[in-house]
Amino acid sequence: KNVVEISIYNDLTGTIPSELGRLWALRALYLGRNHLHGTIPTELGTLTSLSSLSVQWNELTGTIPEEAIGGLISLRALQLEGNVGLHGKVERHGTLCRMRNNYKPETDEDDEKTKPHKRGILRMLTATCTPPSGSLVGDRSDRLV
Repeated sequence: KNVVEISIYNDLTGTIPSELGRLWALRALYLGRNHLHGTIPTELGTLTSLSSLSVQWNELTGTIPEEAIGGLISLRALQLEGNVGLHGKVERHGTLCRMRNNYKPETDEDDEKTKPHKRGILRMLTATCTPPSGSLVGDRSDRLV
């Protein structure tokens, strides 16, 4: 039997293991709301069956590996929000043809303690469709702050 989904929330610490790239049948990787640090491994780009990648609200840093994300030909949902040290861009191409990013503006009700951590944090980045076969999608990108 093959591993097709990994879902771990709240208690995971450490880095994202590059060995996850060996799980060729993996369709969903949910590692959000943990205490993961370090970078997103480029080895995840070999997971051609992966349709959902969620690593939001961790402590990830570094540049988003464009070549790895671009290699995820089945990707439908990508969640990176809440990682203050994560930066870079994700091209709008292939399966990532219609992305949106939503920033939550600061409000007067925001706690003074959390305000500095909320400024400039990407709230949502989600891929929602696959273009029709043979269609071309423009070379546009969303920059993450």
